Amino acid sequence: MNKILCANSFQATSDGHGGNRRTYQIQELTNLAGLEIISLQKEFVKTTKYERVINSLKFLLKYKVEFYPSRNFINVCGHTYENFQKVLSQHKSKKILLWESTANPLFLLVAAEYGFKTIALPQNLESLVVGQTDLFTRQSLPQSLENELGYLGKANAIFCISREEQWFLKLRGIDADFLPYYPPKAILFNLLEVRKQRNILSNNRFLILGTAHNPPTRIGIIEQIQWLSEISKSLDFPIDIAGYGTENLKEYCNSSNFTLHGSVSVEKLNSLLVNSKAVLVHQKTGSGALTRIPEMIIAGIPIIGNSQACRSAFHYSGVYTYDNQVELAELMSNSFDLPPILERPRSAERRFVQYIRQLAANSENS
Repeated sequence: MNKILCANSFQATSDGHGGNRRTYQIQELTNLAGLEIISLQKEFVKTTKYERVINSLKFLLKYKVEFYPSRNFINVCGHTYENFQKVLSQHKSKKILLWESTANPLFLLVAAEYGFKTIALPQNLESLVVGQTDLFTRQSLPQSLENELGYLGKANAIFCISREEQWFLKLRGIDADFLPYYPPKAILFNLLEVRKQRNILSNNRFLILGTAHNPPTRIGIIEQIQWLSEISKSLDFPIDIAGYGTENLKEYCNSSNFTLHGSVSVEKLNSLLVNSKAVLVHQKTGSGALTRIPEMIIAGIPIIGNSQACRSAFHYSGVYTYDNQVELAELMSNSFDLPPILERPRSAERRFVQYIRQLAANSENS
């Protein structure tokens, strides 16, 4: 099987958060195209402080990029540049780079120099993530967004995870395709098992899922708890809260309605899913629950979410949106039918597989 390189921030695994699962999906589709992904991070080796400084200076002089002179940037730039050059020069298969780590444009610049075709697969528009700044310049909005668009526009192809990002890029004159998240086989199998076990007539508990280590998710969960604490004064309901780092939210849960589970095993999570009336999704600022919502619908679990969290999912049957506490309380009081299984985005998957397969066929070997 021909090998291609992938610059990603997450491991492809079914046990992690949404980023891991999106990477897993991309890996599975790439395998369908007859290609094997080699993750750059696994190929990197350690460098000394002196080597990092020298390598960083080499990169900055060659590409003449604007940058903010910080020790952290020098370390990251120098380490990545030296390692990436070595991997590219030793790569003996198809000259294709899947660029998931779009927050780091170094991969794009150096790959082009070595004759690689680059497919950008942004998991978000990184500059729009709360607290995020440009890796090179440390600029924030609006300039960080302009910088990001400039780099994305240099990729040979872009496959967005959401319609809104595709629309926005096209609005800015950048051609982009759409590849929504749909769970890989291993995750899909587990979700369908949960669906079989659910009894929607007896479920009366609500479930909040999220990685509280992720700042936007944490901010959203905290506001969600505050809203629910107010609602609980007139409406009684049990709520389970699970996910990485959620055990640290105890100070916000002053009501007996809340049960904090923290990080849980697959078996425990399945039990929570089977016994939930609906999953509550809330974002104060963020880019949407782009992996969580499709998975819950497949598992047969309705979603009650605010409009910020539900972007790209408004048309899914089983998604119910609110914009204030009153609307949230009304939805929690409703009964829900079992949502139909989410249809697989076969056309979008086919476009991605065909594109990468054609690119590989036209790619020169090293």
